[in-house]
Amino acid sequence: MSWMENRYAAIVWKRCALVVGLILLVAMAFAAKQSAEQPKPSTDSSQKTTFEGSWKLNHDQSDDARDKLRSAVQDRQQNGPMQRHGGGMGGGGIGMGIPGIGGMGRPGGSGGMGRGDSDSDENRSRLRELVEAPEQLKIAQKGPEIDMTDPEYRERELFTDGRKIEKSKDERQVPVKAHWDGNQLVTEEKGPNGEKISHRYELSEDGKQLTDTLSLESKKLNTPIIIRSVYDKGGTENANSQ
Repeated sequence: MSWMENRYAAIVWKRCALVVGLILLVAMAFAAKQSAEQPKPSTDSSQKTTFEGSWKLNHDQSDDARDKLRSAVQDRQQNGPMQRHGGGMGGGGIGMGIPGIGGMGRPGGSGGMGRGDSDSDENRSRLRELVEAPEQLKIAQKGPEIDMTDPEYRERELFTDGRKIEKSKDERQVPVKAHWDGNQLVTEEKGPNGEKISHRYELSEDGKQLTDTLSLESKKLNTPIIIRSVYDKGGTENANSQ
């Protein structure tokens, strides 16, 4: 092979190598573009955790709310308040008068605890609403909004997008600020007498049970009340009724 032929062959190989290199670059750029256009997996727990459906309270696996409340009240009766503030919790002594529970003073009323005459149906109803889990829940989930409706058609609207929560004019419709903690949905509220109330909702791994862990702190109790309520999806056979 002559010198000219060798030079021509070298030029051909260089051009082939250049073409192959360009093809590889184009292929890599196309692959990178396709990868960038692929939807990224969402990190929002609300997109992968849903509480949708009907749920029925499983009494066998749930705490007894009245028993928990009774224990907290008895502790207050026996040991007195952990701290006394000016104005007191009803002056000298603390009387509990709710039959079957022990009782507290009227939420939001004056004089705090220790007034037997404040033992009314309304007060008992308000107190029990804070600690007793509804027998059933119907849950609808729409993005950052989770609506929980009980058998009395009272609805709690939970919002996880950080929006400003305004008090509803409808007493049966309560907007609540919430946030996701991993796969758990957490709410923080205030009761009628300044109680700090938190709910933590969590699904079981198989999605057949929903656990609601309630934590309630009150200046009228020495220790927080923590109540665990377990719900079965769709009201399974092992969910007993009272």
